[in-house]
Amino acid sequence: MGTKQPHVLIIDDDKGINRVLSQILSDDFSVIATTSGKDGIEMAKELSPFLAMVDLRMPETDGLHVLREIKRTKPEISVIMMSAYGEVASVVEAFREGAADFLTKPFDFRCLLENVRKLATQTNIEEEESQYPHAKDIIGNSRIMKHVWNLVKRFSPTDIPILLQGETGTGKELFAKVIHSLSVRSNGPFVPVDCSAIPESLIESELFGYEKGAFTGASTRKEGLFESANMGTLFLDEIGNLPLSIQAKLLRVVQDHRIMRLGAKGYEPIPLNLRVVAATNIDLKEASDKGSFRLDLFYRISVAAITLPPLRERHGDIQVLAKHFLEKCNIEFHRDIRITDEAMNILGRYQWPGNIRELENVIKSAFLITNDFIRPNHLNKIIAEDENPSTDVNDIISYDDLTDIKNLKNHAVHEAEREAILRIMKEHPFINKLQLAKLLKVDPKTLRSKLKKYGFDNPN
Repeated sequence: MGTKQPHVLIIDDDKGINRVLSQILSDDFSVIATTSGKDGIEMAKELSPFLAMVDLRMPETDGLHVLREIKRTKPEISVIMMSAYGEVASVVEAFREGAADFLTKPFDFRCLLENVRKLATQTNIEEEESQYPHAKDIIGNSRIMKHVWNLVKRFSPTDIPILLQGETGTGKELFAKVIHSLSVRSNGPFVPVDCSAIPESLIESELFGYEKGAFTGASTRKEGLFESANMGTLFLDEIGNLPLSIQAKLLRVVQDHRIMRLGAKGYEPIPLNLRVVAATNIDLKEASDKGSFRLDLFYRISVAAITLPPLRERHGDIQVLAKHFLEKCNIEFHRDIRITDEAMNILGRYQWPGNIRELENVIKSAFLITNDFIRPNHLNKIIAEDENPSTDVNDIISYDDLTDIKNLKNHAVHEAEREAILRIMKEHPFINKLQLAKLLKVDPKTLRSKLKKYGFDNPN
């Protein structure tokens, strides 16, 4: 029995075009054609082809309307728009609505066939990825994210340690979960540990566990997080925050796969069978050069290193993610809020120092204060200021405030603080909160308060 061919739907009012395209594609694909835009929309719903090729100008139904309806009802279908007119506005609008490509007639049929074949291969990869647990939470089709996926699929089935590198908010824990689900340990536990959240005085007992009587208050034996992850994956998030003393003990665990609980008598190490996946938002090699991170541990945990790109480098993914987060809000609150092109353009131009997490928060905040469309004025104040920067004090405060020296001083101080934090975060994308506090010469508690105040932190 032959392999089932993927379906291609052609929607063009020109029967000649339909016939020629069907002949070109029929060796590789099962082709269905219609001259009616309305019929094409219904056929897309029923047949779920991997690709729809839609003419831009049809007498009965506008091609952009067909594109919108297909993407609304069957977003997984790729759509290629076709036209004898290459108007820039139409091309831009088509891509904004989710078109995979825009072809101008007359076609180069050899290139057309090659493009459709590549799209079919890409669709098969995405369908395969959609079967992975947690993969549905990782949104984006940019070239750089496809490269990340290839590395994840290559390294995950092995048992080597993996280091995930990337700025805060780039999805390191989500990818760690995908790595676990693709590994031979997928039926075992996935144990996440936020190394920056555990007080230094407790981190050793939390990781290694302790015996009864190991210290005051240790009334019973307790297993540590290493033992909890046995036969599974231990995810060490923000590993760069571990004290050097703990790094030395972690190196031993990664090398020997054995631990000693605190207070253990004699030498009776506990054997472990686990995989370590670590994550960091700082440059660990640079930290090693400065003496704050062990070089031997860095080499041990980075046998396979995957760098997750910041959102500003994921070209085309910002709009896809924004629509995804908006759809999540609509489902959660049973509403039908949409976003204007102007607001979407602003999102696309913003640099997103807080990455995906910041984008999700901005969409949720805007969603809650509108009744129909998310417009530019609904977006986070920080984004609005970034879109329309101004150094004129009259743009920062009102005329009435200018008559009050105290208010003038407060506004100037707040603006200077916000600009200083933003500048450092942009210049040092891998910086952690402890380092940021030192550069700003404030204590960590004060920094947390200011990050929250200026919209640079997510309390969740």
